[in-house]
Amino acid sequence: MSMVKEICFVTGNPFKVLHARVALRDFGVSVVSKQVEMIDQPLMVEDSGLFILGLNGFPKTFIHFVERTIGVANIIKMMAGVDNREVEFHQSLAYIEPGLSWPEIFSYVDGGYTLADRVWETPSGEGWGEFDRILIPPGETKALCTFSPEWRARQDADKNKDTIHYHQLAKWLAGR
Repeated sequence: MSMVKEICFVTGNPFKVLHARVALRDFGVSVVSKQVEMIDQPLMVEDSGLFILGLNGFPKTFIHFVERTIGVANIIKMMAGVDNREVEFHQSLAYIEPGLSWPEIFSYVDGGYTLADRVWETPSGEGWGEFDRILIPPGETKALCTFSPEWRARQDADKNKDTIHYHQLAKWLAGR
């Protein structure tokens, strides 16, 4: 069976769409984002959680709730005296197309992030999340908000090339 050429990504997050496009660029898969009620084409949805290991995995999948309530400055305060500042993203992707009775699920863990000891300023004009102001990517010394969205998508797709959920999807599609 031939590989799907276009997949509709059901998300309101433009960074997720960019990330998927970068990760799938070498597999002949085009990713489009649409706001629709009924979909009769292949589609995918993604969700993720942020796990701060020194806080027993908190906030997990409650990222947006924590941003709106506690705030990232208070996360930094909660980490006072905590040595383990390692952070992981747990991400899952669900794919379905007409004819499939159940979605295929692909997951991976993107680890090696470090929780900063302060809240970084967000560059103007960028649509960063609050946690991007306190997370330092593997091998870097600055918070995520200091990097371009394109750099972030490339860095993650390249670093996790063999395990990222987008590549798992591409391999599954190619093997059908």
